[in-house]
Amino acid sequence: MNKYFLFYIIFFLCITLCKAQDAAETKNDYPNVHSLIDSIRMQYAPDKRESVFEISISDVNNQPQLNGVTSVPKAKNRLINRAKIIYPELIDSIKLLPSADLGENIYGVVNVSVADMRVHPDFEYEMATQALLGTPIKLLQSKAGWYRVQTPDGYIAWMHNMSFRPKTEEEIINWQTLENKIIFTDYFGFAYAEPDIKSQHIGDLTAGNMLNIVADEAEFYKVAYPDNRIAYVKKSQSERYPLWKESIRITRESIIDKASALMGIPYTWGGTSTKGVDCSGFTKMVFLMHNIILMRDASQQAYTGIQVDISNMDNLQVGDLIFFGKKGEQGKKERIRH
Repeated sequence: MNKYFLFYIIFFLCITLCKAQDAAETKNDYPNVHSLIDSIRMQYAPDKRESVFEISISDVNNQPQLNGVTSVPKAKNRLINRAKIIYPELIDSIKLLPSADLGENIYGVVNVSVADMRVHPDFEYEMATQALLGTPIKLLQSKAGWYRVQTPDGYIAWMHNMSFRPKTEEEIINWQTLENKIIFTDYFGFAYAEPDIKSQHIGDLTAGNMLNIVADEAEFYKVAYPDNRIAYVKKSQSERYPLWKESIRITRESIIDKASALMGIPYTWGGTSTKGVDCSGFTKMVFLMHNIILMRDASQQAYTGIQVDISNMDNLQVGDLIFFGKKGEQGKKERIRH
């Protein structure tokens, strides 16, 4: 073996062991604070899908320092106050989200038909969920072109900046209060550069996409994207949002009809659109077509609405959602999975 190669291997192992030892020593130095961090997390931010609480403790010149980020101010204040009882000299380096470096643009609107959101800020990581064109989002944190965002159903994940248009608080209020919008009601389609289906495509469209109406043009709506691009959408594939909302009649039969209409849409892990759905994304999409926003995951949806006693299966009715879980084992809690 090349002696230089052997040297680099030994050097790398030494660095790795040193880092592991430092981490272990830090944890042993402040065991009470580590327990406190876990306790505060469970009390104020038990679900990382809905809140951010990523806090650690380090040693800086023989002084304990709390580092990390959180989206829950009460959690930070509680942690700092209690930790300073143990260590009055504690250094607070916890950053509150939304991050100050975002400036006034702490909101955004999805600018593509379907925006993929991932568990970490990189395309190589798994998809957590999706957001549809026109969806308002809250920006929490940025990292190399990626933004940690929160959707209207409370779900937090990472979205690339190509997928949305940043907005100020005033701009997002204007967008949300605009009644002159269309909702795309077909499953797939396009927005065109001219009121002609043979013209250039501006973008693809999927069910639930929303755009601002600029004008009526015969068989088309002239619309504006969140980034102010102008396009044309066929009236036969869309509807004015207020009229669509008023026309909805939620019945058990309509739920089954919408569910059946999604048969054939491919399974996609993290999918919540007509491009692809997973199990909870499927039910979320069915109810979105009724103007009802369900929580994202099955374990969240299971606690939404009225629970049904299934000890007697005759209690179940058409349109009810049934959830499946996994029993707890080896220290892991039981949980809803499907």
